[in-house]
This record gives sequence, C-alpha cells and structure tokens, in this order.
Amino acid sequence: MRIEFDDGTLLLRNAPDDVPYAEWDDRVDEYRTQAYRYRSLLEWAGKWTDGNEQATLQEGFAHTLEDAARAYPDLDLTPALHIEPRDYQQAALNAWIDYDRRGSVVLPTGSGKTFLGLQAIADAGVSTLVVTPTIDLMNQWHATLTNAFGDQLTEPVGVLGGGSHDVTAITVTTYDSAYRYVNEYGDRFGLLVVDEEHHLPAPTYRQIPEMMIAPYRLGLTATYERPDGKHELLEELLGPVVYREEVDELAGEYLSEYETIHMSVDLTADEREQYDEEYQIYRDYVDSHEFDLWKEDGYQEFLKRTSYDPQGRRALIAKQRAERIARTAEKKLDTLDNLIKRHHDDRAIIFTANNDFAYDISREFIVPCITHQTKTDERTEILERFQTGEYSMLVTSQVLDEGIDVPAANVGIILSGSASKRQYAQRLGRILRPTDNRQPARLYEIITEDTIETYVSQRRREGVSASADS
Repeated sequence: MRIEFDDGTLLLRNAPDDVPYAEWDDRVDEYRTQAYRYRSLLEWAGKWTDGNEQATLQEGFAHTLEDAARAYPDLDLTPALHIEPRDYQQAALNAWIDYDRRGSVVLPTGSGKTFLGLQAIADAGVSTLVVTPTIDLMNQWHATLTNAFGDQLTEPVGVLGGGSHDVTAITVTTYDSAYRYVNEYGDRFGLLVVDEEHHLPAPTYRQIPEMMIAPYRLGLTATYERPDGKHELLEELLGPVVYREEVDELAGEYLSEYETIHMSVDLTADEREQYDEEYQIYRDYVDSHEFDLWKEDGYQEFLKRTSYDPQGRRALIAKQRAERIARTAEKKLDTLDNLIKRHHDDRAIIFTANNDFAYDISREFIVPCITHQTKTDERTEILERFQTGEYSMLVTSQVLDEGIDVPAANVGIILSGSASKRQYAQRLGRILRPTDNRQPARLYEIITEDTIETYVSQRRREGVSASADS
C-alpha cells in the first residue's frame, strides 16, 4: 500500500479492503481518508515509532506500506537561551510527551505557554507550524522562535500571513492564513502548535488540523471550555487535555498574589427612570416569546426575530439603550476617578466593552487608549511607554483581552464587559505576571447595581476565585 498527501487528504493506493478510516473514492479508484489519520494509519501498518524511524512490521502482519505522504524534515534544535523550566512547565511537557506528544495544556495567562511551546518544538525534533489567532501574536511568536532557534536553522523562521508568504521548516501563521493554505502545506510539518486553541472548533478553523498529517500536536490556551460545548472536538483534533493549572494554583509562587474587588454603584434618579423604562420594553418582549437568552441558540433566535419583527427590533434597541445607561453610569465614572487617584503610582489597565466608551474615558481622564482601530505603530509605542513607566495607565476595549503581549500591570479596572468567563479570566491574567513589586495585584470590577450588569458579572465570575467584595 502506498500513502500520498493529496490536496489536504490522504490517497491510499493499492490499499487492502480492511484499511481503517478510509472510504473508496470513485474519482481516482482508490481509497481516501482525512490527512490527520496519517499517524493512525502508520500505527495500523506497524510503520510508526516515536523516534521518527521506520519500524519493522508487526510479527505476522500482512500489510506493507510505502510512505510517500511525509514531506517534513527532522530537526535538531535546542533553545539558544537555556532557562530552567518552572516545575509546572516541566510537568506539562512531560505529560504531553507521555501522551505520545499529542494533547492540550491549559495554563493561566502570563504563566509561560510560549516557553512551553519552544520546549515542545525542541523535543519533537520535526518541522513545526505554529498557528495563532492574530497578526500581533504571530509576530510575537516569530520574534521568539527566531531568538530561540534562528541560528540553528538553514532558513529563517517562516511567516505565512500579514502579507508574507515564506514557508520554512519552522513557520508561524494565523488561523485565517493556515485555513487558506493548509491543503497546500499540510504535509510539510510534523508538529502542529495551536495557540489560543479555543478558537479552533469554528467550522472553518477545524479544517486546519483535519487537513494536516502532523503526527505531533500541541494545543495551548488559558480558557479551554467554550460556552457552546464545541471544545469537545479538540480531543479528536489535537488530543486530550494532558495538563491543567488554574490561576489560584500558581498565584504567589509563579504569578502575582491577587485579590478581586467587586464594587457596586447606583444609578442616579434620572438614569434609573430611563433604564427601567427601556429595560421593561426589552423584558416584556423576551418574556412573551420565552427566549432562553443565556443559551447561544436562544439569543440567536431573539436576534433573528428582530430582523423582521418591528416589536423585536424595538426590544433590541431598548436593550442596547439600557446597557449603555448601566455601562456609562455617572457614579461609575466617579468611582473610576477615585481609583485612578488611589493608584496613581501603580501600573493600571482600564477595560471597557466597546470603543466609544474607551475613547470617552481616554478624553475625560487623559489616559492613552488602545482599540482595534489603533494603528500598529501607535499601539506599539503606547505599550512601550507603558512598559517603561512613562504611561502608568491605559484604557482599552476588548482588543487586549488576548493575542497581544501586554507589559506587566498590577491593577486592572473592569468598567464593562461580556458574560464570558474567558474574557474575565484573560483580563485577570493581564495583571498576574510576576514582578519585583511584592504587593498583590488587584482586579476591580465596577458594576451598576440592580441592572443587567449584576447578572452578567455573576455569570462571568463563575469558577473564578474572588477574595474581596465592596
């Protein structure tokens, strides 16, 4: 039997009738299967060993196999700067190796997932593709990989995305670019590293691991579970969760000690009147149609009805107006003013749910602002000044929740956000990077009492420790 890589799939020539996973393809009169079955087929044929060498056939095994699919080289790499892994990093690497170099590692933001990725690349010793969700994170990985392995490679670390199309033995790319080209390069890599892997179950992105033969796979994330339950697909695509550490398990020794402080403010009389009026319009409509808005399909059904039902459209507008009143409450900004004064000597990040509110705060308190509209050069300059201490505070919308390496801060202030536990955990992680400052990090959450924010806050904090309330 001969196995070939063919446009994101495996073509099996002269295959026996009992070959697993494969289906007959009338177009080529041969068997065909998904590319990610490559390792399983080699194991079935007795041609797989973990040392990347051809094994002898199992005793009495009738099938032979010619491997014409593999186009990835072996590599001998050692990170240029030798840093002793932390105990949990070494334990995570060992667990991944023990699970045949397949699986996911779940570690909090700031705990060194990229360092773990470098160790895995060196251990696997094969050509590697690193997939990231954003161009910023792709560029950060590229710089890290170049510093670690650049002098040991015959070609520079490759970049696929952001206007670059250089595919080499060690290449970093984005989800979008990987999806676009995986059928072309799916045989070129023996290790697939997926950063922020919780994005992978999306219908298009899951084709990335499906159309690659990579026998070794590593998923990295701080927030594995998805509200829609589709994280269960990751075990088939990458392997099981082989190691996990929570924030509280690392706080103190490896991450900053922290406390979360939940502060409530009231609406003014005028704000309360407007809020109650708008929110009641929304609730009346929802209650009359029995939507379960805390479930993805329930909220989607509500949005769908608003596209053709005038009353539904009015309910959606009322909901948005009520949220805006709660989000921008006058006393919330007064509380922010007090916190800014209290922490003028600290490094603080102010988080909002949308760009308009972030810009309003930037103008009101003369604080630099970063949103998805901020140009790369400007964002880089702001973060550099934040790192040096020239800027002690910055305000951002959701753009800094993940995918950008943010300098260490010790104070976070959440003014508004979604019900996502992932978003809350990622914002907490922004202030947990260890520093020389022995004071515990603080994450403030300012919510408007007796509004939809109260319920949103409760949902996003489920499963995340809280040590103080105010």
